[in-house]
Amino acid sequence: MSKLLDSAGKNIVETCSQLKPKEVVTIITDKDTIEIGTLIKRHASEISTNINFHVLEEYGERPLTTIPKEIKVDLKKSDVTYYAVQSKKGEYIIGKLLMLATRKGREIHMPGINDIILKTGMQANYYKVASLTFMITAIAVNSKTARVITPNGTDLNISFSDKLKWVPDTGLLWHKGMWGNLPAGEVYTCPESVNGVMVVDGTLGAFFCEKYGNLEKTPVRIPIHNSKAEIEKISCENEELLLEFRKYLQLVENADRVGEFACGTNIALKEFVGNILQDEKFPGVHLAFGSPISQETGANWNAGTHVDGVMQNCSLWFDEKLIVENGKFIEEEIYSIY
Repeated sequence: MSKLLDSAGKNIVETCSQLKPKEVVTIITDKDTIEIGTLIKRHASEISTNINFHVLEEYGERPLTTIPKEIKVDLKKSDVTYYAVQSKKGEYIIGKLLMLATRKGREIHMPGINDIILKTGMQANYYKVASLTFMITAIAVNSKTARVITPNGTDLNISFSDKLKWVPDTGLLWHKGMWGNLPAGEVYTCPESVNGVMVVDGTLGAFFCEKYGNLEKTPVRIPIHNSKAEIEKISCENEELLLEFRKYLQLVENADRVGEFACGTNIALKEFVGNILQDEKFPGVHLAFGSPISQETGANWNAGTHVDGVMQNCSLWFDEKLIVENGKFIEEEIYSIY
């Protein structure tokens, strides 16, 4: 076991979830991620003796369409649930799982986690990430507009509503009812309106990142009008990706509508790895089409899909204040609000 992997396991259990003695733990993993699940179990065992360990494939062929009853029983009595698996298309059990896990306890969500993430994003000092995230949140909640540009052609104008909430994702998940992704580090909302052009030259979410990885060489250009992707005008040199993405944006009502505007705040990240779980936390901006995460943002609409698009080397203005320039935070501007 390398020191980096060991420190990542400690970060997950001790810092991010702040596991306490006598707390009941449930770990859900799969065959592809079992070494990481076992790493979490080892660190959790140093604190708690009440640990339940589940491997999804032991309950049936994946994708699973329902949560196995044995896992349901443990979720209902757990103080901390760690979910470390590789996502499978058609495995739509997350919503119910989160509801069960957060009814009594808290849930640490790690779909798609791998050794690269453990050695990079999970090496972050999450107290520093949380501090920056809260400072960006303070700027965002007082802003009516944002502008985003990138060297590759992104040029977006965004407006915000004071009726919609900004949500800080700090990675510090310490209390009952809390849940969040690891690695963490972003603040997000549902924007009121988005217009312009978005060029995804980082990573595309859903299941696209697993298949296509980093899109630096084959970026996806997405014109957006009144918060909706102009599907027929989307372009990409990778014809297969283009067709799949266009189809995805038409799967359900509002699949083509921008549901999330987010600013990544994980300053430990130095490069894109082609995994949306981590790349969306990179300093800069990402937008998502589909679900506005209404239970968190307060949006009055929904969608059954959600696909993030990450842009590289972003420059971001909140109102007239330049906060991020070419993928780097401008500290004097951030701290000037205090």
